[in-house]
Amino acid sequence: AFLWVLPLLYAFWTAFHPPEYAARFDLFAPWTLENFERVWNAAPFLRYFLNTFLLVTLVLVCQFIICTMAAYAFVCFPFRGSNLLFMLVLLQLMIMPEALLVENYKTIGRLGLLDTIPAMGLPYLASAFGIFLFRQTFKSIPKELEEAARLEGANVVQVLLRVFVPLAKPIYIAYGL
Repeated sequence: AFLWVLPLLYAFWTAFHPPEYAARFDLFAPWTLENFERVWNAAPFLRYFLNTFLLVTLVLVCQFIICTMAAYAFVCFPFRGSNLLFMLVLLQLMIMPEALLVENYKTIGRLGLLDTIPAMGLPYLASAFGIFLFRQTFKSIPKELEEAARLEGANVVQVLLRVFVPLAKPIYIAYGL
């Protein structure tokens, strides 16, 4: 355990001490925050944080919407070949994203979205894992709840938003995390 923690302790030590004390251990070496200031000024980290927040928010919101609608369709509107279509969706889990990198880049270029945040998120707006997870969750919800909502006059969207989504809140939280 000590050998594993040793590099972390060294990084902590050098972060709070001047560069001339980086290679030697001196208990009386002066403490400084200059290293943090230098790193903070080396790159536009606030812009990086904003870009990351925007990208993650875009992808997560779109995945919630798309995966929810797809899962609901697979559960509540079975049609001839729906199981085959679901298997094709699951097949996406076996394709490594790197295999599609060049084609995704070409497509994004044709759309005129190069060097934009939507371009980074576009290939990930739908998730086979999300569709699978939400489908399995929706399948576990008793059919009687859906039928009761329909008897009360709820339409398809109301059944989704007032029955299925509230009952799947823990799954949405886990998936979002």
